[in-house]
Amino acid sequence: MKSLWDRYRVLDNRNPYLTSGLATLFFTVFMLLDLATEPTAESGFEQEDVFGVFLALAQVLPLLFVRKAPLATLAVIFVAFVTHSTFNYAILWIAQFTTLIGVYQVASTTDDRQSLFAGALTFGVIAVVFGIIREDVDSAVALTLLFAAVWIAGNVVRSRRGRLEIAELTVVELSEDREMLMREAVRDERARIARELHDVLGHTLNLVVIQAGVAQRVFASAPDKALDAVQSIESTSRQALSDVDRMLGILRDPDDAGGRSPSLDARPSMARLDSLIEELRATGQPIGLAVSGTAVTLAPSIDLSVYRVVQEALTNVITHAAGADTHVEIDYSENLLSLTITNDSTGVDKLADRSGGGRGIVGMRERTALFGGKFQAGGTDDGGWRVYATFPIGVSR
Repeated sequence: MKSLWDRYRVLDNRNPYLTSGLATLFFTVFMLLDLATEPTAESGFEQEDVFGVFLALAQVLPLLFVRKAPLATLAVIFVAFVTHSTFNYAILWIAQFTTLIGVYQVASTTDDRQSLFAGALTFGVIAVVFGIIREDVDSAVALTLLFAAVWIAGNVVRSRRGRLEIAELTVVELSEDREMLMREAVRDERARIARELHDVLGHTLNLVVIQAGVAQRVFASAPDKALDAVQSIESTSRQALSDVDRMLGILRDPDDAGGRSPSLDARPSMARLDSLIEELRATGQPIGLAVSGTAVTLAPSIDLSVYRVVQEALTNVITHAAGADTHVEIDYSENLLSLTITNDSTGVDKLADRSGGGRGIVGMRERTALFGGKFQAGGTDDGGWRVYATFPIGVSR
């Protein structure tokens, strides 16, 4: 339940004249009571006439606009105060409070330029009224110290408020940056998962379709070969299921995984390249493998990406150029690993329809670009197809 003070602050925020209006009413009442007191003969001051009352009220009523126009309000009060003193009217004690409020409001809510102007105006008025007109040095010194303290306090409050606003803006900007980075991370992770699923399932399904076709064709004449094809389908499918389970296991909540972490023992890597090529050769696809240079241990992320590029390139061959003579060349140089997968035009049936815009080619290009390597895919002079990719050795992402 809101307190009375909280309700008042809500009303004050909605109506900027509420607080200043109450203050103006309060000081006006006391100003009128002060005007009703006649100055003594010994003081030498004049009793306010109509003009004097007007000047007296002019030192209070402008306070109503102090929150909307603080510097203008302070200037009007000072003009009325100086004029009132010039006509030898007694200085009204209420004017000290209204000018103090005006000085504080300017110093705490405006900028440096207006605050400095208000300070200079204040000390100039004190010097003129109390130093020249009234010749009251003691009052001039006391009021100078009082108004200087209020002016400094207002500037300190404004400075702290400015730092708080800057801090709040910084927090908002950092929060927005964090959300943007989180969205980018989610987008990148989705792309990575989509790329992995495409490589795993695309390769496996293509291989299963080919092996199933082989089993169907030779089932009657060579049951043993048909059985080998079926067993190869089982082995390939199991490996694909294992890869998918391992990949999705990373996304599971550890609390929901029964304390088990996904195993990385059989993670796709160049160590499985020979097994991959043997699986494809079993479908009748002639594939040659040549490795040059000194093989080195690759960073896990590069190891996986190199394997996936070879896998995707060979999957494209058996999909679009089944039976074509294919060569895989891997070259380890000092700082670079190069891949070249080439197939000739024999057995090509859909190769001419490709323009390099397939999802698999996009995925290979993305994998290569992730490490700052180069990727090229296109037709060869003899009507075949060539995929070339490089990976800087030693880069880890």
